Amino acid sequence: MKVAIIEPHLVDYTGHFYSFVSELKRGFEELGDEVEVFMPQNSKAEITGGKMFLPPVFLHVGMLKKYKGYIPFLIDTIKIRGVIKVAQQNSHLLIFSTADDLRILNALAIAKIIKPVVLYFHTFMLLWNKKPKSLRLFEFLTRIKIPRQPLNFLTTIDMDCESNGLKIPTYVRLFPNAPYPLNNPVHLKEPNKDDDFYIAYTGAPVRKKNFTKLVEVISFAPENYGFIVQCNLPVGFYEPDILDAVRSLKGIKREKIILLESSLSKEDYYKTLNQSSIVWCLYDRDWYKWSISGILLEAWSLGKPVITTSGTWMAKQVEKYGGGIVLDTLEVQEILKAIEKIKADYARFSAEAEAAGRILCGKNNGVALARFIKDIVRK
Repeated sequence: MKVAIIEPHLVDYTGHFYSFVSELKRGFEELGDEVEVFMPQNSKAEITGGKMFLPPVFLHVGMLKKYKGYIPFLIDTIKIRGVIKVAQQNSHLLIFSTADDLRILNALAIAKIIKPVVLYFHTFMLLWNKKPKSLRLFEFLTRIKIPRQPLNFLTTIDMDCESNGLKIPTYVRLFPNAPYPLNNPVHLKEPNKDDDFYIAYTGAPVRKKNFTKLVEVISFAPENYGFIVQCNLPVGFYEPDILDAVRSLKGIKREKIILLESSLSKEDYYKTLNQSSIVWCLYDRDWYKWSISGILLEAWSLGKPVITTSGTWMAKQVEKYGGGIVLDTLEVQEILKAIEKIKADYARFSAEAEAAGRILCGKNNGVALARFIKDIVRK
């Protein structure tokens, strides 16, 4: 089978776009399928067989809508429709690895869909204004002309459509509990020594990961705590508070602070993660209640404990397996106490994280998701 993976946000190695696409590609290829990846024209990521046909990413879509009107948005929609046409000519299956991009939905609405289409939600209930974006998305779908093939939406979470108020069109199929394509985990190495104790923040500096709170914690943390912080901003980033926080972070004078100001390859990313002792997963409760965290999976694959927020997907995993501490508050002193608690009993927390990693990584990988997708398109 020939598979087309289409990802209009894959501009570099930062975040989940590259790891998701590259691992899913590997999964299909391991099952004997051919894969083409469609990426933005200004992407810096290197993927074998990648085709840089999608509109270049310069600005956040929200900024385009807010400040520059709908013309750039509509131009992107038309270009993506063209990519859909090309992909359908050469492939048996189209996979959009980001389901909540309205440019993709607009393109599907005006394209002639003749091949199976799969769209993956990284976060199912995206809160936008006062109405969940996913509800708006499904309302939008009711306006799409009925395609010859059903649209298959995947989400990692266990959810009930009726309880979420979703009225799904007959040509849309929603599949919960889909695997997440975690990049090949690296073998666990020996925990760091006490004098190499680092708390790591990986991924882009964003509000949903409480980046500003991290900067506050660093300011008040004891000097024997080290920090590894990825702080390269996404293309077209425009959140003033985060920009201020990054500037503030660069002004902090600490001996044990490592700032990562560019995207990392997979090898460098895991090398950096392995330097850490604890991984920051104190993410926004509303956002991550409905979203899986690849960073938690990556941390546990290396036996790294996490600190996380109650009410999130990550908290449920910690409550089930151990391997970290769940906090109900983001008070700086409570965060520092949690870090100290893990540090004082590190061998136990690390062993729990490693054991949990083996279980979850076995369920969440590119092969598992590729099999899941192939099964649903056969139904």
